Amino acid sequence: MKLVFRSFFFHILCIIVFTIIYLQIPYDFHMPNKDICYIDFLLLTTTVQVGVGLSETYPLTFRSKLFVTIQQWIMLLTHIITIYIFTL
Repeated sequence: MKLVFRSFFFHILCIIVFTIIYLQIPYDFHMPNKDICYIDFLLLTTTVQVGVGLSETYPLTFRSKLFVTIQQWIMLLTHIITIYIFTL
């Protein structure tokens, strides 16, 4: 059960960290309403983290695409991170 909570909190931590990162580079993303709002980046980060895909906010520049790709790789490697590292 500890592993489940650790995995859950790891995902929440990733969502929070990447939301903060995306808020630092808001003009690198296409935003439909052009108003910078943390909820848009929270939505983007959550959809990427759960593996659903991108929302209507999406990366435009190399830097933003790099950060989204890093988040996607972290999401893919979460099972390895949570199972093998947290069980040591």
